[in-house]
Amino acid sequence: MTPAKAAPSAMPRPMRIVSPRLQKLYALWLHAADGYRMPDPGRIGPVDLADELPNLLHVEVVWPENGAPSRFRYRTIGMALQRFYGSNPEGKYVDQMPNPLFRRIAGAAYREVVESRAPTCQTQRFYKDFWFAAYERLLLPLSADSDTVTSIIGCIVPKVGVVKDGKEAPLEQEMAAVLTASRKG
Repeated sequence: MTPAKAAPSAMPRPMRIVSPRLQKLYALWLHAADGYRMPDPGRIGPVDLADELPNLLHVEVVWPENGAPSRFRYRTIGMALQRFYGSNPEGKYVDQMPNPLFRRIAGAAYREVVESRAPTCQTQRFYKDFWFAAYERLLLPLSADSDTVTSIIGCIVPKVGVVKDGKEAPLEQEMAAVLTASRKG
């Protein structure tokens, strides 16, 4: 894949963003875009992102010279995401991650942002026995030349819990119920 050229400046397609945290980050990105399709990475800094740093990721888009498909390298991963993933993938490429499901989902999400040159917001849910893991993920393209996606900032709001009586209960809610019951007993 060679770098795609941006269409004339246009507003990104409508998205459903549930999390107020992600809505705030999207508004920041729109402000930084300032009429351009993609903002320059320098227009959004760590101070702007301070509230979301634990759940933030910064992915570099590596465009090979030989026309091969682009690769995605993790530059920065917030501490909450490192705990959620179970490791720190900073400096690694997506295709080097050990979990094939992770590689497939993350790679497809980053490719969508690069090909569309527009933000995306998705929700994923995974179930295993009586446990669930879910997240809402916002990915925002950045461009050093307003033409080619050079990096992606993303924020992931995870939720982990149990499935009880056919309903999802966040882990912190379930733990509070267990502690309350143990105090009564």
